[in-house]
Amino acid sequence: MISRMMATAALMLLAAGCTGPPPPKPVDAFQGLLNMSSANVPADAPVTLGQPVAFITSDNVENYIGGIKDATEYWGKRIPASLTNTAVIADTDPTYFSAQMLAVLRKHYPDIQRVHDFREAVQRGMKGVILVDLKMKWMEPYGDRTNRMHIDFYFFDTGMNPVSRIAGEAEYKVPFAAMEGHVQKITDAALQQIDAKMTTLVH
Repeated sequence: MISRMMATAALMLLAAGCTGPPPPKPVDAFQGLLNMSSANVPADAPVTLGQPVAFITSDNVENYIGGIKDATEYWGKRIPASLTNTAVIADTDPTYFSAQMLAVLRKHYPDIQRVHDFREAVQRGMKGVILVDLKMKWMEPYGDRTNRMHIDFYFFDTGMNPVSRIAGEAEYKVPFAAMEGHVQKITDAALQQIDAKMTTLVH
């Protein structure tokens, strides 16, 4: 029982980034890509994208993936293997978000391609771009114990102008001594909201 509690506490610290590497601070979704704010992009506006279509991941997505990898490596060097909560490690595996996000994109655009920025999209003749952004609020072991994920898909027309933003959000309040934070569950829920909206709004 004591071992189970220690494992839970240690890995909750990993998930929260508490006392270890702090979770990356969110930035504007367009940072490093466009000299404008993403705040003014209309929400849930109907949009038609020409093809071929590409997608870009924001700094927030890259920081989310990198932040989890850094935290996992940090705590892996400090927590004995016998106390490692493999359930938390599996649940927070950032490749899960990447795979599920790509599945939603390919459902609507089977031939969608990844590009690094809008210049590359134009050079490769893309007629539309979807920018994927993610903001994650991790649970706090001694505060707000809610994991909350907010995902935005920004849609850009042929001129690489942002014309619509479709969002999905989900949360899970982690019970005390829980063995995982249901990160995959809220990932699925947020992406399902976006998928449903795309079916209605994107053509």
